[in-house]
Order: sequence, then C-alpha cells, then structure tokens
Amino acid sequence: MQNQMMMQMSSLNRGYADYNISYTFVVTMKDGTKKEVDSKIYNDTIVKKNYLLLVDKSFKRSDTNRYKKIYPAQTISIARNVAAPGDVIHKNAVQPPPVYFKGMPSDSCWMFKVVAGPISAYSYLSEQEDDQVFNPYAVVAIQLNDGPLMPLTDENLKQMVGQDINALEDIQKKNYFRAIKKYNKDVEKAAKK
Repeated sequence: MQNQMMMQMSSLNRGYADYNISYTFVVTMKDGTKKEVDSKIYNDTIVKKNYLLLVDKSFKRSDTNRYKKIYPAQTISIARNVAAPGDVIHKNAVQPPPVYFKGMPSDSCWMFKVVAGPISAYSYLSEQEDDQVFNPYAVVAIQLNDGPLMPLTDENLKQMVGQDINALEDIQKKNYFRAIKKYNKDVEKAAKK
C-alpha cells in the first residue's frame, strides 16, 4: 500500500496546481505530547514517507538541531483548525471555538477523510473538499463502509462500486473522485426510494 500511495503522490497533479499549503498543525506524538507545527506536508523521496518540518527557533539558523522532521509513524494524530477566525472588533472579542480537521497516521502519510459516505475517500493533504485549493488527485485511499482502507486503484474502486454504471463511466475516464461522489449519491437516492 505504501508504494502505491507514494506513486500516486509523486504523479499528483494531472492538470491541477500543486496546492500544498503551510498550516499550523496540532500533532499528538506517540508519547502523548502535543506540538504546534507550522509546516507544509513534505514528501521525503528517499524514505518514501511524508513529514512535517518543525522549526525550533531556540537554535541558531546554522544549527542542524533547528530543523526536525516529524513522520507519521512518530504520531498518534494530526489536526488543523478549520474554523474561520471571527471578526475582531476589540481585543476582548469572542472567537469561535476551534473546529479541527483530523488526520490519522498510516505507514507513509497522514490520511485526512475528505469524503464520507458508503465509499469514504482519504487524502494525504489536509485540504477539505470545499476548499478552493482542494486537489482530488491527492486522494490516495478509499474505504467501503467500515471495511479496510484500500489504495485508490482502478481495480479497488471498480470492486467497490459494483454495477453502478454512472460511477463505472467515471472510472473509465480515470476520474476516480467523481466516481466516488456519484456512487455515494446513487446509494443515497436508492435508500430514499
């Protein structure tokens, strides 16, 4: 699964700009400590894993200890606040409570659920589907109901959608994200009948 995901991550764009934006992530480490990390999600091509880059400003710029890579295997979870900041009228203005978009570690990356439904879709980037910078080609894993996470491949997706003609047409065109959305919509329609 790791090699499949890394191949998808390396051939990501397919006509989309590569929007990998730097965010403030709250990372829960394996020892239970939490760290705030301002970083993009980087791809280490040597070890074939994603990582965040933690900059410890207590060290001089020239010190090698200033920069630390945090890999998924070192973490329990990752999240970023997606709540829009409130309008600050004065210094005592009430801010909305944080709303976190959470990711879980896998062997090579963090997985962020970008589609929930009969088929859920997971992206290795933390942009949500309604973000302007969301890239559907960052989706690397799928899950049928409560089944296991599977790499997003033609075969796996075809097996999940079964005989859904609408979804199968999009799979033929390699538009996997739209196929997932159509399948979920068709299942929802069938349930209402």
